Amino acid sequence: MKRSMIALLITGTLGMGALAVAADPPAADQPATQPAAVDLKNTVCPVSGEDIGDSKLTVTYNNKVYHFCCDGCPAKFNKNPEKFAKRVADDPGKYGVK
Repeated sequence: MKRSMIALLITGTLGMGALAVAADPPAADQPATQPAAVDLKNTVCPVSGEDIGDSKLTVTYNNKVYHFCCDGCPAKFNKNPEKFAKRVADDPGKYGVK
């Protein structure tokens, strides 16, 4: 009984490995990994308009890192990220983006 259970475990494990090898590779026109997010290093919060100061709060959206002044701002940003991302894109200097 023990031998048959061990044989089943080994067979199952080998079969799972074969499945992993048989997976389709990424398409040639798509990168294998996503590029690193671009840190905008904004010094003004896109939600409140306040200076970021020494806050370490960030959100990554559309492969860009946005910085925030206080705990409530990332949640507000996440409710409508396109609105706030557009603000920064339309006037980057206003938000301290260089």
